[in-house]
Amino acid sequence: MIGIVGVIALGVLLEILLPEGQTGKYVKGAFSLLVVFVIAAPLPSLFGALKDWDPDYSDVAPDYGFVAETAEEYARGCEERLEEALGNNGYESDVKVVIKEGSVSEIGEIEVILYLPVLTPEEVNKHISSAAEIASRTLGTAADTVSVAAKTEGGNGSA
Repeated sequence: MIGIVGVIALGVLLEILLPEGQTGKYVKGAFSLLVVFVIAAPLPSLFGALKDWDPDYSDVAPDYGFVAETAEEYARGCEERLEEALGNNGYESDVKVVIKEGSVSEIGEIEVILYLPVLTPEEVNKHISSAAEIASRTLGTAADTVSVAAKTEGGNGSA
């Protein structure tokens, strides 16, 4: 089949060679129709290709290793901030922050272990409540995401 460039070259040649009479008008009209068909010929294949196009498909895939590494780094930063805040309030502690699956910065759970001297159960519970409030406030999370346990020299306490 003749291409678009060939049709244009043929059109220029016809324009030069054809006389200006009635015959020239008919030939130019038929040639114009041929130009339209040649230009429109690739359109069905283009629409067929678009029909098979899937907008949900992408060659770009998330780097799950990077996402996990970023979430771990965020959790470590939160743990350090919380241990520092608890230390500023006089608590020696170990903190573990768990990030929700599939997220980089949404905290799923905070586990705090307080190291306390031997105290009465009421005093231990008071320190546990205080530590839970500090954890919630420092990391900006809901209180139900914080679990605090206390380890004392004489045994374990938890809340």
